[in-house]
Amino acid sequence: MLKSLVKACAQKLFGFAFMVALAPALLASHELILSGIGLDSVHAHEKSQSFSKWRSTEKGIAVIFTVAARQVTLLPPTNPNAPSLERTLGQHLDNTITLSKPEAPCISSGFTPRKARPGFISMENYFMCPAEEAEDSDTVTIGIESFMDFAETHIHFAQFRNETGQYRGYLFNYDRRQDILSLEADGNMVAEDIGLVKTFFRYSQIGITHILSGIDHLVFLLGLLLLTNRFRDVVLVVTGFTIGHSLTLGLSAMKIVSTQSAIVEGLIGFTILVVAAEAVMARRNLMWLAGGVFALMLFFMGLYSIMLEAPMPINGWAGLMLFAVAYGFYSQNLNIVRQTLPIMVVIFGLVHGFGFAGVLVEAGLPNDRLLSALIGFNLGVEIGQLLIVAILWFGFFRYMHSHFSEKLRGAITDFAGIAMCGVGMFWFASRLLI
Repeated sequence: MLKSLVKACAQKLFGFAFMVALAPALLASHELILSGIGLDSVHAHEKSQSFSKWRSTEKGIAVIFTVAARQVTLLPPTNPNAPSLERTLGQHLDNTITLSKPEAPCISSGFTPRKARPGFISMENYFMCPAEEAEDSDTVTIGIESFMDFAETHIHFAQFRNETGQYRGYLFNYDRRQDILSLEADGNMVAEDIGLVKTFFRYSQIGITHILSGIDHLVFLLGLLLLTNRFRDVVLVVTGFTIGHSLTLGLSAMKIVSTQSAIVEGLIGFTILVVAAEAVMARRNLMWLAGGVFALMLFFMGLYSIMLEAPMPINGWAGLMLFAVAYGFYSQNLNIVRQTLPIMVVIFGLVHGFGFAGVLVEAGLPNDRLLSALIGFNLGVEIGQLLIVAILWFGFFRYMHSHFSEKLRGAITDFAGIAMCGVGMFWFASRLLI
């Protein structure tokens, strides 16, 4: 009995010692992100994307530009003493979005703020292009360079729609900053009348592009692979993630449910934090600490958010704390943790699905081809996801399990898990509180 007591005490002391050692490592990874790499750089290498919707009006060619508010913090403020995200974004768009005809540039009325979804900023503008009476049709060149000099991975989704409802979509990025539109004699845009098949493949492309450029989703998938030792486990967790995000993606895209973007993006960071911490703690038999650590962290962040009047409501923080406490009780048994991992992944997949839906809604959905676009986008996400998982598993993890010693595998898992904890913690806090 005495021997068992000593052994239990030693295990607990080791656990606390490890957490004491883990805390500076988390802080160090966090500081590396903030100072060594730089705050702007971290935001620049996050999922960076913006959206615009174009249409022909009596005033000319109208555009509504939408971007996440946190992306605007990449830009230097127009007035450092009285910073305004709307003013900063408006000036940036005035300098980076241009329309022109071969004979003369189009005249801009200037970007002005308009109502947007929580967590986003929208700006509206009108361009008057010189008429060409001698011809039945004309062309206008649209140049979009917004955010691309601040984030080289930035992707811009543009949707062009004419008065008849026909539309075309285009992806702008660092290497492709221009598109040419055809105009009819009356100034109306000539758009494509695409069918179900083209809609499917177009939105599949958007889904693939989104998942491959969304570093937070990729980091989450990496965390899942840290928790798996067999290919069967990989299949189970990927399937669970697919079920979860497909459900909320469909419900959000069909406007059955809606969420705030800032909250969803913050919770995505939280899912990364939980998965990464579990990868480290499970190997060290420290799962009994997980719930308490998460609950304490959420408690202080909740208090801080109340003082800052941050977007996360108090009931949201209370819900997260209840999750953390419940997670702590459930994680007492490591075997249960491993057996119920697919269920946890389904729950976390629900959160990521809301994130996917935010992109799909902002990119624009054709009402008459909603199902085709939705299926195509989801399939594109799955293709990109499976591609990344296959590369990571067969290119590295399988080799690591076969050729690396258990000690070396453990060291790699600890290093990756600790780094991911720091990243997840930073995204969770910055997206909800900053």
